[in-house]
Formats: sequence, structure tokens, C-alpha cells
Amino acid sequence: MTQIARENGTVLTALLLVFLATLSCSTGYNKYADEYYAQGKIYYENMEYDRSIDSFTKVLELAPDGDENNRVYYMRGRSYLKNRQYDQAIYDFSKALDLTGKSDKPMRFLVYEVRGDGYFGKKAWPNAIQDYSMAISLLPEHENVKYVYLNRGWASLNNNDLESAIKDFSKATSIDPKLAEAYYGRGTAWLKKADPQRALPDAKEALRLKPDVVKYDDFVYEISSGTKTK
Repeated sequence: MTQIARENGTVLTALLLVFLATLSCSTGYNKYADEYYAQGKIYYENMEYDRSIDSFTKVLELAPDGDENNRVYYMRGRSYLKNRQYDQAIYDFSKALDLTGKSDKPMRFLVYEVRGDGYFGKKAWPNAIQDYSMAISLLPEHENVKYVYLNRGWASLNNNDLESAIKDFSKATSIDPKLAEAYYGRGTAWLKKADPQRALPDAKEALRLKPDVVKYDDFVYEISSGTKTK
């Protein structure tokens, strides 16, 4: 996933782990399953994704009917996603959705968001767009929604739907005017529409917000000079 939003990764991972740490896996589980679940979260936090996958798999083996297996599949899916094992991630996220009640909108939002990321990684743009759209429809005011609009914008751009991409990037900037990647994405869409006059201000704004990001600097130069950068 070379274009998908990365700026939120560290913060969202920390928030996710704090959120999950408050959840108990005790209902329907046994002592050893709980221990493997806690272990899996620690491995995930330490970016030891193969080991986290093994731990979450052990939970499912020990407690195949656990009441909170949706969260186990969700966490294992995130580990697969980090390993770029997209098919396995999508399978786990789909299982998590099947096991999550319709009333648990926050959880369903998170699962649709990351399953969209899985489809994005596979370059299955229509599927990614569909899942991002489902997340937005569930909780349009969610704190992560700006990133969902951003990622849906990139998926639409890669799917050659430039108008939809521009709308999503614009929505992301309206939610967070400091989201540099959204300006970069919108500028890219404008440039693909052969409109460098609209692309350049977005490119400059992305660079102003993140002056140390080389691709933003290259993008400004590309538009200003009419030269395609590497």
C-alpha cells in the first residue's frame, strides 16, 4: 500500500491498543486463552507481527467459541495486514464482522476501515471503496473518519474516478485542514485532470504543512517545471 495514509499509523495503533486493553477476553475463554491474547497484543505493539499472529491463533484454538472472538480475529487481521498478507487479513476482518453485532457500530467501523485497507493493498479498488463507504455511513463523525475519506480518495484516484477522489480529499481537508496527504492527493487528481493551475496550490500547501517530506517537494517541482519526477 504505497499511497495509503500512513501519517496516523503510530497514533492510531497506540489508541487502538489502549482501547483493546480495556476489553476483557474472559467471557467464554480460559486462563490460557487470556494469556495468549494479552501476549498477542504485546507482540503487535512491538511490531512482532508473526508472533502476534501465532498468539491470536492460539486463542482461537483454545476458545473457538469465545464471546469476543470478533476482537481476536480483528487483531490477528491487523497483524496480517502489517505483514502485507492481504488475503488472510481480509478473511479475518470478514470473520470479525460476522461475529460483531449490528449495534456495535464503533467496532464495525474499525473493521470496515481496516478491511478496506486490506482490499487497498490488493489493489481491489471497488472493494476498498465499498468498505470505506460502509465505515463512513456507520459513524460519519468518528475521529478516524478523515483518514477513511483520505484512503477512499486514493482508492477512487487509482480507480480513475477523479471527481470522487477530489470530493473525498476535499472532505478530508475540511475535517482537518492540516492533513497534508489530502492536499497532495487532491493535487495529484487535479494534475491527472490536466489542471496544473489547481494542482499547484494543493502541492504547495502539502509542502508547507510537511516541509521535510521529499515527495511533496518533488511534486511542487514537477508541476512548476512541467517535468515528471521519479
